[in-house]
Amino acid sequence: MKRLVVAGRENLVLLSGIVVMLVTQPLIAHRSYAAGLFFDSAFAVVCLYVLFVVFHAGWPRRVALATFLPVLAAAAGHYVLPPRVHVLVGVVFHSFTVLFLALAVSVILREIFSKRVIAGDDVLGAVCGYLLAALAWAHLYQLTYALVPEAFVVTPETLPRIGEWHRRRALFEYLSFTTLTSLGFAGITPAGPPVYSLMWLEVMFGQFYMAVVVAQLVGLKLADAIRRDGTDDGR
Repeated sequence: MKRLVVAGRENLVLLSGIVVMLVTQPLIAHRSYAAGLFFDSAFAVVCLYVLFVVFHAGWPRRVALATFLPVLAAAAGHYVLPPRVHVLVGVVFHSFTVLFLALAVSVILREIFSKRVIAGDDVLGAVCGYLLAALAWAHLYQLTYALVPEAFVVTPETLPRIGEWHRRRALFEYLSFTTLTSLGFAGITPAGPPVYSLMWLEVMFGQFYMAVVVAQLVGLKLADAIRRDGTDDGR
């Protein structure tokens, strides 16, 4: 597949897949075993697409593959292993998902800051990085909840949702996106360390991304326009 730095449609496809998954998963995935299996498979496909679109051949792809395979194995283990080990399976799943997504975001950011010319699909790639970062923090919160459940306060209305695998994932994705954008809606809130630190770090990252990354994209676009104007004037 093409690299992220090459103008194409790969980031548009990735962005579409992420958005469709994020919108439909909370509505459908918890309704049946088959629906849950389908959406976990869809998540695996999205991660596999990230593996080929974001990571270049060589050591970055090998490192990403080494973090992706435990994600795949743990997702399958949720369906085939007995419930008594589901907490351990969840810890493995969320831990390696955080590593995989964080690595993907770091590669996307490195590519953005190494560019001299920006294309439309590159802008969509930056949006993908923003969404993947929110997903990484969502899995980090779920890992924290598995290890330190008392670090969160869940309202009585929200509490029934936290016991089911896909509803819990949707809930922490909601928490992550509202934290990343500094909206801070209620439903689930921090109640102690280490969540306090994780949340302010996510807020700071979100501000950095919106300010610095957007400024980089705008600057590249303006620089490209100036170069084009200079070329046209010299003809």
